[in-house]
Amino acid sequence: MRQLQVYNQQMSQMTYRSKTVYLNLDESFSEWLRRELTDQLSYRYKIIHMAEDMNVNAATLYRFMNGNEVRGSFYDNAFKYLVKK
Repeated sequence: MRQLQVYNQQMSQMTYRSKTVYLNLDESFSEWLRRELTDQLSYRYKIIHMAEDMNVNAATLYRFMNGNEVRGSFYDNAFKYLVKK
């Protein structure tokens, strides 16, 4: 198991948040992120709502959730979203 630690720093309020990511040896960061985002979805909280909260295009989030490639800025927004949760 690998461990990845990322720190989120907000300069205006000097608030620090951290999230530790545990990956299996054969798991990629994209797979972990996809799993975490899927856990957030429900009957009422759909991809369109999550995309608005993440500040990304709903089509981009849909592509990512189906295993297609997305840009690096998507990963930044997705991780910020998870750190805030």
